[in-house]
Amino acid sequence: MTMLNEDSILRQVPTAVNPKQALFIDGIRHAIEIIDLAYGRLRDTLTRMALNPPSSSELPKISAQAFLDAWAMIDAVDRFRMLYLHMPGISFSPQKEGIETLQEALKPFRNLRNVADHLAQKADFIISRGGNAFGTLSWLTGFKIDPLTAWYCTLRPGTVSMQPELRKEPLVSTLDWPTDKITLVAGGYKGNLSSVHPHIKLRIKHFEEQLRNAFDKLNLRDSPTASDVFTRQAYTPDTSQFKDE
Repeated sequence: MTMLNEDSILRQVPTAVNPKQALFIDGIRHAIEIIDLAYGRLRDTLTRMALNPPSSSELPKISAQAFLDAWAMIDAVDRFRMLYLHMPGISFSPQKEGIETLQEALKPFRNLRNVADHLAQKADFIISRGGNAFGTLSWLTGFKIDPLTAWYCTLRPGTVSMQPELRKEPLVSTLDWPTDKITLVAGGYKGNLSSVHPHIKLRIKHFEEQLRNAFDKLNLRDSPTASDVFTRQAYTPDTSQFKDE
């Protein structure tokens, strides 16, 4: 599921690269890493919930953890969209008939992000659609392979004003075992957190190839690289001002 390999060119950007381009490359890389991390943790959390339902006292903490990762992923997906589409010097393949553009595929995440950013202003709109402050997560977790059988789960934090309805329509789907089809609905908008991965992964592979070619043309492949610096130094507070005179 991880979209970036350890030796990805996005982690080996030469220091001689134009600073603005380096900023965009780093921003795209960070967004991808957050998407991977957030989705992996969310998927693990939802899988545990489906197979071992939490008690009512445990639910608020687990719910907060799930929505923390869900919204972190949505934020990172939207940041990736903005940086990738406006990356200086990037080229895009012609649109193929029947295949969504990146803008189209990621529009639901822009809508969800907009709801989250303007929650107070959109309160009446959200309430009119039976929504809540955090949105609602739904997902499938398989528990039997033959025949394929899965739990259909929903998680809706906050005050419940009416009894939620159970899903009634038939559900025909393949399943990325054990948990798939993770969807967040908020403010009348819906984003499928599971299905967005292939769209972004395809663009990342294209982007990595463009960067390799660009670095080769500029003779930058052998230039030094520096990334993700961590420093530590001892710190002793100055207490001289507290000494008796």
